[in-house]
Amino acid sequence: MARRKKSGSRRAVDDAAVEPINQAADAPQSEINTPRTVQPPAPKQTPKLPRDAIKRINLGQSFAEYDPALSDSSIYVHTPALAAALDPNSGKVFFVGRRGTGKTAVRMYCELNGDATRVIVPEIFSPSSTLQEIELLKNINQRPFRSLVSAFRRALQVEILSIWQESHPAYALSSDLQSELDSYTSLDFDMRCLRIISRISGALAAGDDEAWLVENKVAKRIADGMNEIGASGLTTHTLLVDSFDDYWEGSDEGLVYLTAFMHACQEISSQIPWARVILFLRENIFERVRSLDTESSRLETAVVGMEWNDRQLRELIERRLNRNLTAKFGLRGETWEAFFERPGEAWKDVLQYCQHRPRDILIYTTHAVEAAQAAGHEKILIEDVQQARRRFSDNRFRDLGDEYSENYPRISIVLSRFYGLGTEYTFSGIESFVRKLINDVEVVQLCGSWLFNNSSPERFVRLLYDIGFVGIRAAGKPPKFRALGPLDTSPPPVSDTTDVLIHRCYWDALDLQDALVRTLPEDKEFGKIGIIEDLPGGLDWTEYAETLDLALNSLRDLPMGHAGASDFEEIVGDVIKLCFFRSLSNVEPRSRDLDGRVIRDWIAANRASSGFWERMHSRYGASQVIWECKNYEELHADDFHQLGYYMNDVSGRLVVLAFRGEIKNSYIQHIKRIAQNNRGFVLPLTEKDLMVFIRQARNGKIKEDHIQDRYDGIARKLS
Repeated sequence: MARRKKSGSRRAVDDAAVEPINQAADAPQSEINTPRTVQPPAPKQTPKLPRDAIKRINLGQSFAEYDPALSDSSIYVHTPALAAALDPNSGKVFFVGRRGTGKTAVRMYCELNGDATRVIVPEIFSPSSTLQEIELLKNINQRPFRSLVSAFRRALQVEILSIWQESHPAYALSSDLQSELDSYTSLDFDMRCLRIISRISGALAAGDDEAWLVENKVAKRIADGMNEIGASGLTTHTLLVDSFDDYWEGSDEGLVYLTAFMHACQEISSQIPWARVILFLRENIFERVRSLDTESSRLETAVVGMEWNDRQLRELIERRLNRNLTAKFGLRGETWEAFFERPGEAWKDVLQYCQHRPRDILIYTTHAVEAAQAAGHEKILIEDVQQARRRFSDNRFRDLGDEYSENYPRISIVLSRFYGLGTEYTFSGIESFVRKLINDVEVVQLCGSWLFNNSSPERFVRLLYDIGFVGIRAAGKPPKFRALGPLDTSPPPVSDTTDVLIHRCYWDALDLQDALVRTLPEDKEFGKIGIIEDLPGGLDWTEYAETLDLALNSLRDLPMGHAGASDFEEIVGDVIKLCFFRSLSNVEPRSRDLDGRVIRDWIAANRASSGFWERMHSRYGASQVIWECKNYEELHADDFHQLGYYMNDVSGRLVVLAFRGEIKNSYIQHIKRIAQNNRGFVLPLTEKDLMVFIRQARNGKIKEDHIQDRYDGIARKLS
């Protein structure tokens, strides 16, 4: 009985935890024994936002290289790619994905959290010449190509050894390792590569087999020495190779160099346990390597795709929405529900307009946030999400043409010819569209170099599918759009029963009709898309391309020195007018100040509202940008001395110095003195930089990464 009473007492306590205490204590025995009606669960409460939370949202920059939020490790989403990058035993070397899939963010996270890491941005993949015939270099198994691999291995190994030596300055190296460091560690990575390539390829071209064998075996001997150093166990030393495509022309020579470099990266990562090289690579460039390399299956075992799922994409936004909140919401949808009206519908809208790329999701959501802020909403309403569509669509269309400009110069011109047409096409509809393209004089002049090779309907559809512009629908099946990482090895077949659907994210930019196009009349003219901006000087696209070609050829052939000085100034003026016309306007030559003394070669009004030039305006007050031109390789103290006189509080304190040589350490000291004395900045640009700007403009590439990288490089050396 005592036990039964104890048990009954326990039961009463348990009931009291569920029901009100007074009801359990005072109810008659008959009521206690009567089965209770189970109440339905209370409706889920929508989380409440703090006051003015919408006004305080700052999601950060959509381009990782400019995003200060990425200095905070808590902002990152832990994807399989990030895990593979952090795991030295993963065996993954090549991180491949489309633009905006998070490659640079992964690199920055590794930089923040890695023990022994260094970032290199090589320029070697746009060689002006090679010491071997290109057809000889293309054979992966022959001496010329293997010589390139060996040269890149040596250059990378020296870079890794120099990282190791910084933390082990007193360690006595073997004679082989010390000799290699003494010979090449003082050179930057590109100059080191050129020097070693010249030695190995020179012996090969001269037919000196003995010299070639000696040079070619050095890489293996250095790797053996590095393995001896790491025999007792070392932290993994990692090189992060990123942004090389800013300098890559897409030439056959550049492609061979890149393929050899990738083989070198994989060999080092697999043969030296404490060394690792990670290469971040755009998928369109990786596909070109795959088409050249007959043994690309070796490389593919070390590839990581940059795929994201729906949950990870939403978490990306939720982490950023939470940044400025003291009390954080949950990351499994709770944050999204707190900030968005009709959260399920809003998320569906965002997803169907994006292509599962984190940058797309971030840009679209940012536009929706800005719409809500402008309207003074206390929550992001569904109309804010819908209002963001057109702005996002315009952004995506521009970015697509820019992303694939290296592979298909001026592809945005071809894509713009879809303006005002339908969202879907039959096979015959695509066939008639291509016929009209090859009768379009402007398209043929600007895009003929690649269009005729892809003029069959099957190849044209495959091209549009590969770049993510269209999906393919077979009879009775849902449409398939391509993935984000390395291309699917078995994409959908294209036949006369195939329908082609333009991705929804481009509908608004192209003002497409919700219609199926079966044929296009021969006499129907293509529409004119409204988002392609006016070109400088009233030029049309053909004249614009021809003028850029002339500037590039003139720069290549121009002699240095006083005789070519005025021509060099004209070429620099063309670069300003043709490559930076979106931000710099009212360009004037040979401008004097009021006293008639200070002569500046070029001065341009800075009217940028965003991007690199807007940042220069904010930081240095550069409402006017001064360009100084020097048609020679070696700069002197006097060249820098006069630049300080150009800086003032009215026009600003930024001077761009264009010259024909390479940037030397002695120049940095002069720039540092000017920064201290005049509170300004001198940005030196080489002949190679000018060529990059011209090539990018010729191909339709409008990003400002290259000039931003040049600025960042100098700024870091000054600090």
